[in-house]
Amino acid sequence: EGKRGFPRIKPPYFPAAIGLYGAPTIVNNVETVSNLPWIITNGGAAFAALGAGRSTGTRIFSLSGCVNRPGNYEVEMVETTFRDLIYGEEYGGGIRDGGELKAFVPGGASSPWFGPQHLDLPLGQDEVAQAEGVLPGGGGSMLGSGSIVVMDDKTCMVRAAWRLARFFARESCGQCTPCREGTGWLDKIMRRIEDGAGRMEDIDLLVDVSDNIAPGLSFPYPMTTICFLGPSSPMPIVSAIQMFRSEFEQHVELGRCPHS
Repeated sequence: EGKRGFPRIKPPYFPAAIGLYGAPTIVNNVETVSNLPWIITNGGAAFAALGAGRSTGTRIFSLSGCVNRPGNYEVEMVETTFRDLIYGEEYGGGIRDGGELKAFVPGGASSPWFGPQHLDLPLGQDEVAQAEGVLPGGGGSMLGSGSIVVMDDKTCMVRAAWRLARFFARESCGQCTPCREGTGWLDKIMRRIEDGAGRMEDIDLLVDVSDNIAPGLSFPYPMTTICFLGPSSPMPIVSAIQMFRSEFEQHVELGRCPHS
């Protein structure tokens, strides 16, 4: 349309109502289209019989990071767990180089992180959303884009969280104040800790800034911006601090990564 790439105020929520040039527009995920041949052949009821609850059918998950067999895997929803996907011989094949699982991203960059205690959660929307011990305000995480990133015991949690903070700061379109200002602050504070100049109070400052972007620090996220990038941006950092605060403290005390 020749305009700046800004999200639109909602409602309407979907381009099927008002999309390109204000007209109804069909936008389908490639994975949705790829399911059509099977559904046409076997019927919608057969597809819906897979999985359970709100998570029916199959889904393709992109498994990457510290696993022996990274790749894209199609699995049945709910009947498959994170453990199956990460450790199953037909899927991830376990942690590479004989390492141990430290944490994993369950659903793309904006999803709160999970730890080993969450391995046996089924791959289902409700099951993942109701996980415990993830965020200060309660609630779990999401399957999101289906991108699962595995981190082993040699991974620096501070650096991993900072990389995502930097990503969100760069990807913010700048339209909404909480996202535009907040992501920049998170990037600066995380960079300071990573560079060895961090202060112990920076850890609580990260949580405070995050709480201003997404009040309550819970899942589902409160909508403080026009799109979800804003309130989801601090969640990787907050969940990392929630589970690995001691590692952040060591980073500050030593002025470097404790794993280096």
